[in-house]
Amino acid sequence: MDAVPYRLVRNLLAAAAVLYCSLLLEAAAGFPLDVHRSFLSELGARDQATSPYARAMDLSSSVLTLLAVVLARRSRELAGLLISTAVFAVGTMFDSFSPMDCAPSAGAACRADEVNGQAGAALVLHEATSTIAGVGTIAMAVFAILLLRRARRWLSRLVAVLAGGVLVTQVWLGSVVAYETLSGQEVAAPGILQRASTVLFCLMLGTLLPGLRQAFSR
Repeated sequence: MDAVPYRLVRNLLAAAAVLYCSLLLEAAAGFPLDVHRSFLSELGARDQATSPYARAMDLSSSVLTLLAVVLARRSRELAGLLISTAVFAVGTMFDSFSPMDCAPSAGAACRADEVNGQAGAALVLHEATSTIAGVGTIAMAVFAILLLRRARRWLSRLVAVLAGGVLVTQVWLGSVVAYETLSGQEVAAPGILQRASTVLFCLMLGTLLPGLRQAFSR
């Protein structure tokens, strides 16, 4: 890992992790949405006062993450992790440009339009970009676990545990949403689960490079 501009890439990913943790914005805004039945992405809906801040945080996080990927050392062992990290960043970037028109958990009319399929192209595009980011997140967790599965040092093990938490919660979250969508039910946002998964991912992203460096140091 010595060939990598370590401090720069580490700081980029740490900053990206903080910016992606939209729970900080939610707390600063006084929890404007019901944390039990809302998605964090609703903070970026066009009808929310938090929209410009939430979208700016996602955009900044994705740009910093992509920059870190570009600067990171290329190697066969890191290829999968770098590609999946780029997929997450690209999905998040486009997600910041395609917010929902309204927050379903904050208004009955918006929720009714969503259930009846009348929320328009904005919702469809948002769902598509969120799915891309989610797939990248899951892939990142998988590759991190594979890279760190034999690590014996404490930080590397911690990152592997965080990656496992991200994998479980993201797959669980995706399965719940997919089942409700495909079965034609109203999607009930598993708000606490999503927030827990987001915290785990932010912690993983912020500690990923130090964990890898420790694991690959001889």
